[in-house]
Amino acid sequence: MLSEEKSRQIEMAGTDRACMMLACINGYEENMPYGIIVNYHLSCPVSFRGIHGLILALDEVCEMVGAPMATTEPRFLQKERERQYKALRGNQQKRSGKVLVKEDIADKLFPYVTSAREAILVHVLFRQNASMQGRFQCNYTGTHYIAFRSALELMRMLEEANTYMCQKRKHKDIKM
Repeated sequence: MLSEEKSRQIEMAGTDRACMMLACINGYEENMPYGIIVNYHLSCPVSFRGIHGLILALDEVCEMVGAPMATTEPRFLQKERERQYKALRGNQQKRSGKVLVKEDIADKLFPYVTSAREAILVHVLFRQNASMQGRFQCNYTGTHYIAFRSALELMRMLEEANTYMCQKRKHKDIKM
């Protein structure tokens, strides 16, 4: 049985907003999270390792689902990286026009969320000035969404949430 929080996150991630994503933390390696990002509009999840990897993966998911559109083209140091990034576009097509049914959403996202140690709901609202803006919600924030104005700000807040999650995990291990 899922907790009320995870059930709410699945419901929110399954809205018709393609920019709603669930970051499922499956474990920790040297106190750095690793896991997958799931989105109703993706055929398969996108994996990440570490907070910086999570931020980059969120941007890749936005590029794959085509929402929200970036206002500027990202810059790269290597042509190969630029080519790989541009290849993400169009790989996924949003299922627009289809009415999303809660059961379909739950069936698709349920296995990922139940196997996750933690889940972070990220809603990217804009991708302006070569960064992203939006809000996120996790166990650390409770039922409140916390807004972020840049990827760097999101990285700082996720680092803070990660510290909280690691401390919580250590306390849980001590009690056992």
